[in-house]
Amino acid sequence: MVGFAFVLEGMTVTSRPVLWSGIDLEVEDPSWSGASQHHLTELVVIAGNLSVVWYREDILLPHVVPFLQAHPDRTLQHDTATSHTARSVHDFLQEKNVSVLPWPAMSPDLNPIEHVWDLLDQRMRARAIPPRNICELAGALVEDWGSISQQALANLVQSMRRRCTAVLNTAGGHTRY
Repeated sequence: MVGFAFVLEGMTVTSRPVLWSGIDLEVEDPSWSGASQHHLTELVVIAGNLSVVWYREDILLPHVVPFLQAHPDRTLQHDTATSHTARSVHDFLQEKNVSVLPWPAMSPDLNPIEHVWDLLDQRMRARAIPPRNICELAGALVEDWGSISQQALANLVQSMRRRCTAVLNTAGGHTRY
């Protein structure tokens, strides 16, 4: 059984809320064909910029750690944002026995959640009546997050092997991902 949890801070532009999302995909077929799957997704809207303390106390502690402690076969993937790589976060995750996928500082951004952010952005721009304020925007994002198909999320997660292989094959150069 293979499993991943993805975490990414996003939309940190001052006029937008900060979002955290987690996607878990449990694939029981070792070939990653997706024959038997269970998905868990979550979206949390955070007011303001995501500091190291908020990331640890408002994201990791209530959302990520309980899930990963209940599923010790899972690996946390988060990017190299300062709030993710701070020594206090590293120490906290070690103390909680959370396995973290090593992620080089200058690596290509292969995290599948980036495609989800793009999809949410497209959906926001396509709305007949755009959100007029941060509260409406947060509500619209949560609504649209809930309408993303589980198959679309599974396809993104399952593409990790192909994306990593492509980067390795180009020695870190350009890929279609």
